[in-house]
Amino acid sequence: MSQPHNHPSGPGKKQSPLVEATFVFRDVLHKPIEGLAVQIKAAAGALSAPAWIADQATDTPSTNGGAAQRERSPRPAAPMPADSPLATPRSPSASGTASNSVECTSDSDGKAITIHNAARNQPIDVLVKNRRGEYVWKATVTPKKDISAFTIVSPEYHVEATTQLDGKGELEQNLDLPKVNEGEIMTIERLVNVFGPYIGWTQKVTEQGEVRRDQPVKHKETTVDPVTHSKTTSTTIEHHYKVVNTGKARTVLFNVLGSRLNYPKKSDFTEDQYRHAATELSVEVAAVKAIVMQESGGHGYMDNGLPPIRYERHIFHGLARVKLHTSNPFPAYPNLCFPHSGGYEDKLGPMHQYERLVRATKLDFELALRATSWGGFQIMGDNFRVCGCSSVFEFVDRFMSSTDEQLDLFISFMKKAKPQATEGLREHDWVKVASNYNGKSWKTSNPNYASNLEGFYNEFK
Repeated sequence: MSQPHNHPSGPGKKQSPLVEATFVFRDVLHKPIEGLAVQIKAAAGALSAPAWIADQATDTPSTNGGAAQRERSPRPAAPMPADSPLATPRSPSASGTASNSVECTSDSDGKAITIHNAARNQPIDVLVKNRRGEYVWKATVTPKKDISAFTIVSPEYHVEATTQLDGKGELEQNLDLPKVNEGEIMTIERLVNVFGPYIGWTQKVTEQGEVRRDQPVKHKETTVDPVTHSKTTSTTIEHHYKVVNTGKARTVLFNVLGSRLNYPKKSDFTEDQYRHAATELSVEVAAVKAIVMQESGGHGYMDNGLPPIRYERHIFHGLARVKLHTSNPFPAYPNLCFPHSGGYEDKLGPMHQYERLVRATKLDFELALRATSWGGFQIMGDNFRVCGCSSVFEFVDRFMSSTDEQLDLFISFMKKAKPQATEGLREHDWVKVASNYNGKSWKTSNPNYASNLEGFYNEFK
């Protein structure tokens, strides 16, 4: 269930001319790129601005005398990917320039620098040092929000091919994967700690292949002279080698986890369950069905047995701010922790939300569960107490176990936390339901919410 988000600069408040901008580097597989020599500089056309105050991944000093400090942000045990919003390359402007310029190196998280006093709406150039020691322009970005995170994605894609395998036997021998036992009800701690590294993961294997054919690719690079600002274009050739089948070879792309990750005791909502919930809340059965249809398409579980979820990075950000007493926790992970909603990438399928959740648990397990909505009714984990649970782990495990548990949690949630939404269901006031169940910003984030509820209700009544 979506929650309203309060932006740092609310209506009626004058925007500060200075904002915070973080620069992160990822490859096309969303893995952090460590050790990149990076130059961040005010772009041509930017107005004069105060000397930058920045946290960097190294102790490299800025060229304008701005304070460059060692990274102080809390750091997780292992690097996690982040990929939003992308910095879109464009040609730098030819007119005027400001003096700010910082050289730094990306760390193990792929983070290069956070500038705490970047000028709002003023362009910034991002350059990366190539193998010849020249800084090559990669993108120009313009920070507009109070907190911005720009992820620069490498355009290169390298496929690792394993050759001369002896077929299925060796494949099975080399893959030591966890198993879900028949009838097992999954717990969230087991899912994250044991199966988490493999969720959404795929393996590409070429059997009995030969790496023998060169496929050169030409790239044009533009370098900018730091003194004259003149641009020079040069062409480089990259050599890529294709795996060629020998006649019997075949390339296999497969998901390493089985199709079943959970066996809930009861996986479908029944008419008896709907009637029970309707009686408890004094509403019509059709009204309860309308909520389930709108929130999850009518399903408490996906085909693999896991409840559908939606990870909310802005909720995680708000919870982490309070816990860590900092305005921008985990700046290297904008797709997981950011003051604005987004990063859902629904086109990647429902398991992508579990991938995001698993990555977020490495930052803070409890907060990640609290920042996720769960099951057929998409109830946010942060509501675990009002639903009668002693911890968010108990709350999530109940969502894993059966639709009976999901329904009981929904009834408690509506009675204790959403009485206005319950009244809306009773009165068929779908706008009232939308405002109180989905959040006050529903007209912006989900403008069809109320009309969808009415349509589903009419379908089932």
